[in-house]
Amino acid sequence: MRKDANVKVVRHPISRRTFLKGSAGAIAGALAAMGPGKFLAQGPYAPRLVQQNKTVIFAIQEFAHPAIQSVLPAFEEDSGFTVQLEGGPVSGNEMLTKYSPAFASGTSPVDLFSDADDDSPTFMRAGWVMPLTDIIPQETWDDFPPSMQDHIRGFLSIDGVPYRIPHEFAVGYFFTRQDWLDEKGVKAPTTWEELVEMGKAFADPANGVWGTTDGLIKPALLYVYMAYLTAQAGGKIFEFDEATGEAFQFLYDMIHTHKIFPEEALNQDYTAQNNLYMGDKVAFMRQWPFFQGVAEGNAEWYKPEKMVITLPPAGPAGSKSWIGGWGYSIPTYAPNPDGAKALLQYLTSKEVAPELAKQQGFLLTPRYSILDALKDTGDELIAAMSLYAENDVFAPRAFHPRVAEAQTVVDDMASLFLTKQASLADVLAQGKELIKALDE
Repeated sequence: MRKDANVKVVRHPISRRTFLKGSAGAIAGALAAMGPGKFLAQGPYAPRLVQQNKTVIFAIQEFAHPAIQSVLPAFEEDSGFTVQLEGGPVSGNEMLTKYSPAFASGTSPVDLFSDADDDSPTFMRAGWVMPLTDIIPQETWDDFPPSMQDHIRGFLSIDGVPYRIPHEFAVGYFFTRQDWLDEKGVKAPTTWEELVEMGKAFADPANGVWGTTDGLIKPALLYVYMAYLTAQAGGKIFEFDEATGEAFQFLYDMIHTHKIFPEEALNQDYTAQNNLYMGDKVAFMRQWPFFQGVAEGNAEWYKPEKMVITLPPAGPAGSKSWIGGWGYSIPTYAPNPDGAKALLQYLTSKEVAPELAKQQGFLLTPRYSILDALKDTGDELIAAMSLYAENDVFAPRAFHPRVAEAQTVVDDMASLFLTKQASLADVLAQGKELIKALDE
């Protein structure tokens, strides 16, 4: 990815202590330079006596809390607000379940939250999140490369108006136990066929050791993996086409025929998946980039050779992995909207976003400021992002106007097939009918 040749980048050496102390102040100055307005009159940089609500409730998945906490002191000192972090749901379906009742009643338990591609269209169309046009400055939007603009327009906007700003560029990376491969003198699998053969070489079901695994619990996580395999098969998952059937069959065979994938994964989430991998029970797996930070945080276990990222094993359509992501949104009925706006500007600024990305893959996007800050660090995820880009791995996320409901259809149909409750032909036919009903 390249910046516009006319954009001049000026780098100034800065210490971590100076950065943390000064970045919130810099944002305060930038806001002041914008001139007076309703936001400044009521916001964090107005006289503190007029601030009635000093707590900003921010919900984001707990594994991201340490990184967020590292940059909060500067914000809290300069703004006068106190940020209260809460654990956020791990899937879009859980987001809908948790927040929809409050939003529908005209209230909100949080001021700012991290939400996913699969719930955001529902929140946006219902009017439950604020437009960000007058909140996020243009220089922040310009920090995202052209390759992300289609995704921003599709899953984060309505009619060109953004309602969410990405904090994660999510792609399922293929992590491998390079140390295990080296012991056997073999290379990472590059095709579905090799994945099966290599999986058999490592799997020992009697002792709970597997070639590969994933978190497949419903809602949503089974869909994630099926969409991953369907991209490699060349299918359109919401059409339940022939290639989607190939993906369903491949997972079925890994579980039941080849026994390289645990059937228990159908009841496991990503925490259980990660624990299997870090418990030395899995040879390779697809996982989101946040796993890099989780594994590095397990200092007693972590070694770089235990989680080398390689290209996904290629299916009929090649080596593919679909992109998606999470982003920040402000509820329309946020109790403290001014605090939420100020915190959102701070976290997404070109000064703070790179600091967060250095610490946690869940807070990493290919923004110019982030890539510039991390390009010489040897960061594994930056190298992996480049590897996948160079090999045309990125596949678009399947879109449906009622995406959460469409994903539930995939969840349910795949579950019926994988648990031997229905034939492949039946679930493909029923899936088509259920998607058709959503379109009517």
